[in-house]
Amino acid sequence: MRKPWIDYPHSLPNIVLLGGSFNPPHIGHFRIAVEIFEILSPVATLFIPCANPPHKNAERLLPFDFRAALLRAVLAESDMDACFDVCEVENERSGPSYTADTLGILAARYEGRRLAFVMGGEDYAQLSTWRRWRELPTLADLVIVPRGEKGRGSFCDTTLDLWPDARKMQSPVTPEAEVFLLPDKGRAIFLSYPLLAVSSSMIRARWLQGRSLEFLTPQAVRRLLREQESMVKTWWNGF
Repeated sequence: MRKPWIDYPHSLPNIVLLGGSFNPPHIGHFRIAVEIFEILSPVATLFIPCANPPHKNAERLLPFDFRAALLRAVLAESDMDACFDVCEVENERSGPSYTADTLGILAARYEGRRLAFVMGGEDYAQLSTWRRWRELPTLADLVIVPRGEKGRGSFCDTTLDLWPDARKMQSPVTPEAEVFLLPDKGRAIFLSYPLLAVSSSMIRARWLQGRSLEFLTPQAVRRLLREQESMVKTWWNGF
């Protein structure tokens, strides 16, 4: 059955879903969430740590419970703690953490709410390689943010390559947004924001080199990494 919001192309998402490995979380993750919150004004933003990423080598991925604890520690010390939360849905099932499965569970859990799934531009450009990718816009709006060299132009090209019948529509959020209405009545939305060139791989490399993570990760992340230094080194060094 079609979700009630499907027939209202100008309605705003109620719940923003921000997934990732968060290995570890850094300022870029949280700044994206704040920027999107200020634009979309959702009821809630859920950080969704990936349990078993199908597109990444999980060999150096910190244990799920620890990555979730890092996120919770940051949010507990944040001014956004009332509207940001951690969702552990991907740890509730075994096997690869396919996004289509995750969004299917959350769409059923929050039936009647309009969801928005956030993707970086580089991931969006590779969307056709994702399992059951055509289903994603039927479960949530796709909110794309710039990443690397993949910005507005790449977003438009990718959208029309994937959905040739997609059509541009007036933005329900901000005039600077680029919005396509997709054939299945879902939406692909490009939101521009100040790009922070920070990555988890860079954080891991600097931490293993003994370099400072000041201003790259929140204080709560740095504290827990210090407290669990032996465990973190074991995982990030690949055992």
